[in-house]
Amino acid sequence: MEPGGMGPGRGRFLACACFFTDNLFVARYGLHLRYWGDPEQLRGEFGPALRERGCRTEEDFEAVIQEVEKEVQRRKDLDCHSRERKTIISQNYIPKHPELYMLQDSFLAPEFVETVQYCTSDGADLQGLLNHVESVSADKRIFRLPVFTEEFCQAFIEELENFEQSEMPKGRPNSMNNYGVLLNELGMDEAFITPLRETYLRPISALLYPDCGGGSLDSHKAFVVKYALHEDLDLSSHYDNAEVTLNVSLGKEFTEGHLYFAEFRQVPLLDNIDHGAPRAYGSYPSGFFKQVGSKGHTLLG
Repeated sequence: MEPGGMGPGRGRFLACACFFTDNLFVARYGLHLRYWGDPEQLRGEFGPALRERGCRTEEDFEAVIQEVEKEVQRRKDLDCHSRERKTIISQNYIPKHPELYMLQDSFLAPEFVETVQYCTSDGADLQGLLNHVESVSADKRIFRLPVFTEEFCQAFIEELENFEQSEMPKGRPNSMNNYGVLLNELGMDEAFITPLRETYLRPISALLYPDCGGGSLDSHKAFVVKYALHEDLDLSSHYDNAEVTLNVSLGKEFTEGHLYFAEFRQVPLLDNIDHGAPRAYGSYPSGFFKQVGSKGHTLLG
């Protein structure tokens, strides 16, 4: 889990050591690599895959090393730079919808609230929960149900667009997306995302993923990504550094945008997804997919 600040009385999130060595994306070759600071380790573990994708000269390989080391340093600097941006934003940004920064029940879809109420009731179990969610893939343990109301989604999009158009500093959501918003920097962690995770998401994930830490989720990374012509058009195959992932489609009018889920083969190549039978799912306003982080997924424009 990436590091991030928390509010008063809460400890800061910790960073897994693997965050600085694993899942390092090299865009020009479409690969996720593992790098322990030793070029020969990278050459031995990923050399064949790199050569297959066009990395054939020493100059090509040296460029990969430089790109990977730059990404590692970016990750090490994330917490410091993020705190600097958050301070500037908190002191200067004027929200369009300040009421959105504190989670309210009225933001949540009635079906979602009903599902959470069931999960916190006496005798709640997985079989009962499955009556409240749509199981889009039982074997991959991917589920869907509405989370937010359409009214909230519309207002939230307006808030994000207002921030995008401002002169405030903006951090990249991750190494693969260039357009989006880190919600902790926008000031939505303490009063919105944290209670959403603790009060609403954790009771559901505790029943869906008891073997993957679903009942003890103690940190999060929340961000919004944007796809548009002349900007980011898709998202390469990857897996999330998380026990559970929540994907929400905020809406607006669009076509395509399918989300594919597949299995990673147990070999060193971190981008090596078994595409034998990937499953594609369209995007739905205010709907979500919930998944174990080790499931590979791809977003296609």
